[in-house]
Amino acid sequence: MTDFDDDAAGSIASAALAVLREQGPLSLEEWATHLEKYGSATEVADVLEYLSEPMLGYLPSGKYVALDTVLEGLVFTHRLSALEIASDILDASPDLEPILAFGDGDGDGDGEDGAIRVIAAEEAAVERGAAHFRSRRVVMLPAGTLGECAEGDLVGLAVEDGRLAFRLVEIEDEPDLVPSLGELFEEDGVEALDSVCWQLLLEDPSLFTVPIAPLSELFEAAGYEHERELLARRGFDFDAYDLQIRTALVASTYDLTHDEAVSAVAFVDLADRGYTDAVIADFDIADWAHRHVSAAPDSFVSLADPGAAVAVFDLGFRNQDPVTDAILEALAAELAERGPRSVRAAAHWLAGKAVDRLGRVLEAEAHYEKALLAESGWGPALFELAQFASDRGDATRALSLLGRIDGGSEENLYAVLQDFVPVDHPELGRNDKCWCGSGRKYKVCHLGKADESVESDGRWLYKKACLFAFASEYADIVTGLDDLENDSLSEDELIAATIFDGSALDVALFEGGIFADFLARRGELLPESEVVTAAQWLGTRRSVYEVVETSDAGVVLLDRGSEESVTVAHSLDGTPGDVISARVLTVPTGALVVGVVVMASESQAAKVLEVLASEELDAEEVVRASRGGADHSTDDR
Repeated sequence: MTDFDDDAAGSIASAALAVLREQGPLSLEEWATHLEKYGSATEVADVLEYLSEPMLGYLPSGKYVALDTVLEGLVFTHRLSALEIASDILDASPDLEPILAFGDGDGDGDGEDGAIRVIAAEEAAVERGAAHFRSRRVVMLPAGTLGECAEGDLVGLAVEDGRLAFRLVEIEDEPDLVPSLGELFEEDGVEALDSVCWQLLLEDPSLFTVPIAPLSELFEAAGYEHERELLARRGFDFDAYDLQIRTALVASTYDLTHDEAVSAVAFVDLADRGYTDAVIADFDIADWAHRHVSAAPDSFVSLADPGAAVAVFDLGFRNQDPVTDAILEALAAELAERGPRSVRAAAHWLAGKAVDRLGRVLEAEAHYEKALLAESGWGPALFELAQFASDRGDATRALSLLGRIDGGSEENLYAVLQDFVPVDHPELGRNDKCWCGSGRKYKVCHLGKADESVESDGRWLYKKACLFAFASEYADIVTGLDDLENDSLSEDELIAATIFDGSALDVALFEGGIFADFLARRGELLPESEVVTAAQWLGTRRSVYEVVETSDAGVVLLDRGSEESVTVAHSLDGTPGDVISARVLTVPTGALVVGVVVMASESQAAKVLEVLASEELDAEEVVRASRGGADHSTDDR
């Protein structure tokens, strides 16, 4: 994509929609030609191809159209069900699919302002306690809208002044769509349902100007059927099409061969079926896994590739769930025992990931070791064992394991470990008394081990927790908060920032609950002194601090919430008078300051302190209040 700055890209987007409103529908090339004052047609086309705009529609003909000019004043009908009447929520697909872009998804509350909202079905279920909608998106009407309606009544949604308006309607026309649809579809073709409707009304502007039968009834009468916002002739195999599309997407996303993608999708689908069965009725998961894997043990042979195994975990098991993890453990264990030898490393790695999340970290470690027995260079298992070695405080072993991975030196773990590599004392022999004064021999005390001060100052423990937070099951929490914190940064600032900077990762750890999981799942690996320290950190709140004094002995901070002073032993960039938002953690050597954000103003500091004083802290609210300060790095983050 051509590298336009944000302002230029925004100008192109605004002008592009204006052109479509006046000249559309247009092909990409025609569209770009109208905007050549912003660059060559090729350069502008690169921007237009990635343009994200609710009012932008793409037609089966390959052209683009401005939806607000095409759909204004039109009405689409829908026949009511009892569930919809009870909840004042309408299933969107297929009848209302073409006009969903006009729903006010950001409306406040439960529609009290009269706005008609288009939202995810899951969100609607939470807001109104209604579930079992067929559509992924639904239309939420203001409460009470359907109170006088009966099952089977016809209602309409019209586009008026760019928003949706509700109407009670009667059919005024019964168009025959057979000829028009026949021209749009190849024999085995499938199209996006909304795009088909936009194309139809462009070819016949009289369509939908008055209430007609719902799209579902018109399509059925014409010999077409719909599924997942798609439309095709009756008898089309939507399941096979969906499998084909998903397999191609997985192959592209994870850089897999077709066979590897097929195996990955098949494994995930099998696990999904097992999950559904387990939710509906309790059954023996191990026996279920045995029956399915033993019936076709070679089905998943292509999972031997590390990329394919990682894709399986990411696609099917990213979200932590005890039932899902139990199914993964059972399937992977069967695959390790009965599958081809080539897939054993992958199977043990998958089993290890499952039992780790189920709270059995030592079993997970055993699975990873078995993966290396099957294939000594299997990267994902090496990486997990490197993290476990780091958690135990063995930086030397962790770095050695990373060194066996192609690209291992580029991992965050590798960079972190550089600060905690043991310092050798060549002046001492292996049998000499250790330099630390313990009275033990150097070889059994500190040879090849980090200085005890590394553990006592808390920095490594905090970094271990940060690295744990990068696990896939926490990705949405961490990246969501990081994006929220950085959404106001310039492009240069964004490039310079890392996820270790600022408050987002720290808030994800504590207010997001990840640190508690870290202690629960990694406690068996951590040195005993770190377990004690970590337990003390639980419940430690962020606050707003003023830098009172700096010296070689440390930095004295005044907590503006409690009005207590604390001395931070390690360096913190700043001068007396600076105000920061941070978390101060107690460590055996004193205190450790983490997640530092410098306050840009006194008003911001007051706002952050107000948010942090709340009894129940919301992670997003904490990050939102803290962002906007200048960037000040600290050695302790």
